[in-house]
Amino acid sequence: MLYAAVRPLATIGLKYYFRRIDLANADRIPENAAVIIAANHPTTFIEPCILACFLETPLHFMARGDFFKNSIAAKLLRGVHIIPVFRLRDGGFSGLKNNYESFGKAFQVLAQKKTLMILAEGRCIHEKRLRPIRKGTARIALGALDTTELDEVYIVPVGVNFTYADRLRSDVMINCGEPIKASVYLKDYQENATPAINELTEELRQRLSDEVVIIDKIEDEPLVENVLRLYRTEHPQIVDKFLRPTEEQLRGEKRISTAINALSDNEKQSLASDTHDYFSRLERMQIDDAALRGHYRKEQKQTGRIMLGLLPTLLLFIWHLPPVLLVQWLAGTKIKTVEFSGPVRWAGLMVVYLIYILLWVIAALIAGSWWPVAIAGLGFLSASWIIKFTERTQRWLLAWRAKRQTDHERKYLKKLRAGIIEQVSVFWE
Repeated sequence: MLYAAVRPLATIGLKYYFRRIDLANADRIPENAAVIIAANHPTTFIEPCILACFLETPLHFMARGDFFKNSIAAKLLRGVHIIPVFRLRDGGFSGLKNNYESFGKAFQVLAQKKTLMILAEGRCIHEKRLRPIRKGTARIALGALDTTELDEVYIVPVGVNFTYADRLRSDVMINCGEPIKASVYLKDYQENATPAINELTEELRQRLSDEVVIIDKIEDEPLVENVLRLYRTEHPQIVDKFLRPTEEQLRGEKRISTAINALSDNEKQSLASDTHDYFSRLERMQIDDAALRGHYRKEQKQTGRIMLGLLPTLLLFIWHLPPVLLVQWLAGTKIKTVEFSGPVRWAGLMVVYLIYILLWVIAALIAGSWWPVAIAGLGFLSASWIIKFTERTQRWLLAWRAKRQTDHERKYLKKLRAGIIEQVSVFWE
C-alpha cells in the first residue's frame, strides 16, 4: 500500500528534477515471469526510483541491511518492497546469517513471478565505468530455480546512465538489454555451484557493459566529457516528451567513449589539450558551446517576453524559497559525495515540499480562510512555469553574452572548434 501511495508522488518529483528520461527496450522485460532486473549503481537510490515509477510492473528491491537498523525506517522500507541484504561490516557474522532469510524472501518474490531489482555492482560509485559485478544476482537466480518450482528466471541487464548525476535538470539514458536465461546454468550449478555462479556473473557483466557508457581510465574523464558536450551540441535532443523509448543518445555517447578508449596516449593528450583550451575560453567568457554554435537565436529574440515574465516569475519564486533553500543547505552541509548529492536533493525536495504545503493547509484551517490554500496551490502549480522560464532566460543570457564577444574572439573559437569537430566527428558517425 505504501508503494502505491509513494509511486505517483515520486513520479511527479522525477519529472521536475530531470529534464528528460530515455527508457528504451522496456518490452524486453518478460511479463508474467520471474524476472531479475540487474542494473548498474551510479547513485544511491535514483535508478531504482526511476524504474519503479516508469515501468508498469511493480518492483521489489534489495538494499543494504544497515538501513534497517531503525525500526521505523525498516517498516517504511519494507512497505516499498525492499528486502535487506547484509554485509560483514553491517552487522558482523550475525548479520550475514540474516541473509539466509533475505535470500528466502527473494526466492519467494521470484516464485510468485514478480520482478526483483538488484543493483549488480553492489557498491555505489558515480563514474562512467562498470565496476566488478557481485555474485549475488547469479546466486539468487540459480537459488530460486533450485529451491522452487520455477522453470525459468530471467535476468535483464539494465544500464543506467546520467549526463550529470549531481545536477538538477540533467538527462537520464536507460536501456534494457536482452534477458539472460538462468536455467542454462542450472545443471552446472547443481553439480558445482561456484563455477556456474562465476560463469553467469561473467555473462551478466558482458551484457551490462553493452548498456553502460564506459571510460576505461579515470584520467580520460575530462576529455570524454568535453567531447560529449560537443556531441550534444551537434545532436541536440528536442525535449518534446519527458519520457522517450529511445536509445539514440546512449548509443552515440557510448560510441564516443569507446573510440576515445581506443586512442593512443599521444592522440588523447593532443585532443585533451585542444578541448581543454576551447572549453576554458568558453568558461572565461561565461558562455557554452551551444551559444557559440548559435543554437539560442530563438531565445535571443525573446527579450520583450523575458522582461515581461521576469517580475511575476520572481514573485512566484518567493513562495518556493523556504523549501529550496532548506534542501540546498542540508545537501550542501551534510552531503559530501556525488553519489548522495542528487538523490538526497530530489528526495529532500519531495519531503520538504509535502511538509511545506501541509503547513499552508494548517494555516488555512487556523485562519478560517482558504487564501493560504489558494496561495499554496498557485505556488505548487507555478513550479513547471518557473523551471521553463528560468531555462529560457539562461539560454537568452548565454546568447547575448556570445553576441557581445568581439569578432576576433568568435572567429578564433569557431576555428578552434571546427578543428576539434573534424577530429572527433568520426567517433559518432
